[in-house]
Amino acid sequence: MIKISKSDYVLGIKCPNAIWFKKYRKDLQPEMNQAVLDNGTAVGELACDRFPGGVRIVAKPWEDTAITQTKSAISGNVPFIYEATLSTDTGEYCAVDILRNNNDGTWDILEVKSTTEPHDYHYIDASFQRYVFTKCGINVRNCFIMTLNKEYVRHGNLDLEQLFALHDVTEDLQDIETVQHEIERIRAVLGGTELGIAISKVKCNKFYECPYKHHCWKDVPQYSVFDAFKGAMADKVYSEYGADLSNVPAGVRANQSHPGDIEAFLKNTDVINKDILRDFTNGLRWPLYFLDYESIMSVVPMFDNSRPYQQICFQFSLHVQREPGAELEHYEYLHNESGIDPRPGLIKKLIEIIGNAGSVIVYNQIFEQGRNTEMARDFPEYAEQLNAINARMVDLLIPFRARGLYRPCQNGSASIKQTLPAFVPEMSYENLGIHNGTEASDQFMAFMTGKQTAEQTKEMMANLHEYCGQDTMAMVRLLEVIQKVIKE
Repeated sequence: MIKISKSDYVLGIKCPNAIWFKKYRKDLQPEMNQAVLDNGTAVGELACDRFPGGVRIVAKPWEDTAITQTKSAISGNVPFIYEATLSTDTGEYCAVDILRNNNDGTWDILEVKSTTEPHDYHYIDASFQRYVFTKCGINVRNCFIMTLNKEYVRHGNLDLEQLFALHDVTEDLQDIETVQHEIERIRAVLGGTELGIAISKVKCNKFYECPYKHHCWKDVPQYSVFDAFKGAMADKVYSEYGADLSNVPAGVRANQSHPGDIEAFLKNTDVINKDILRDFTNGLRWPLYFLDYESIMSVVPMFDNSRPYQQICFQFSLHVQREPGAELEHYEYLHNESGIDPRPGLIKKLIEIIGNAGSVIVYNQIFEQGRNTEMARDFPEYAEQLNAINARMVDLLIPFRARGLYRPCQNGSASIKQTLPAFVPEMSYENLGIHNGTEASDQFMAFMTGKQTAEQTKEMMANLHEYCGQDTMAMVRLLEVIQKVIKE
């Protein structure tokens, strides 16, 4: 008998090919994201602390012992059961994060998610849980999805009642008959032969990116119809012409996301629009400040005046050019006290250096401007200065996104990681100790939570100095490229 878990059920609804791969193609299974798993575990433990006095099922959900322990706890009429596990006669099983006793013969299911809102697949997950427990004879009254409260602001110790939000989803779930039908469909798939691959920009990214996308998409060209067209249009073009852009007729290419990208790719020619470039440079005011932040994001707020999933800046790099042709000056801030909020020190240093006039150049303005807005809110004594910096902010992404400059090797992207090697190939992140913002954030979070040795911290700090400094130097070089093209 094939067992079906709640994650199997969600995956089976997402894609029949994927559930077949999961059960029979163990060679295709990707590595689990340990950071995501750890975050889920930490939030789950806090959620149980929010409802104290219960019994925890310690056996694994796929072990028969877990079912025996759960039935014993239900018979004992305990107020809460953590990881309550049951299985139907036909092999559908699940563990409920928190099973709450209503003391009237009914129970509530509380499914804990480390998000700030319920997502579509969370409802499917909860529907399966209600189905299993109902089939096992449990009178389920209500179902809740328990998320982090995005409005919660930490002050002192965590307030668990305020940290979490309960969403009553009872009326929004699939009914028992619908779940039964979906299970039968999934079992029919698993009872058959391998379906092959499935390629769809919409479906492969529905709910979350499919863990088997690396297999199905392995022969899709590096730059394909899925890069050049949006969502459903990409799928339509693929169904008619395949992934290779050379097969797409000119009339269809008119629907591409960025006009001219496909033509540049097919002809291997650059796109240059000097009007766009001049409009950008004409708006610059000296001195020029090239600014980049690095940040950490904790699921559960770590510091006073912070919220779930808030980006907390711990480092900035600032290259300054006082006037055209002047020598560059470099300034930076890198927090070095584990467990201490880095924002006050960073804000003070930034305000001290950045002056009151001149353009503040960033790449993808929504990030740096958003962080300044949040810091102005959380530290109102600096609000005037931070808001003034935002008012001077100029986004270097704009001329590249608008295709003032574009090269086919960018593969449809104007991100700095694609744009920099296209125009300044001698600048590379490959040989750095830290290669991207995710690595910077993960390593610094390890430092802040005391999970690094002194030697690891020393190496990380040196790598962060180099990495963040390269981000702002990259902007300097890209602006030089724009200025050179305008003069040509």
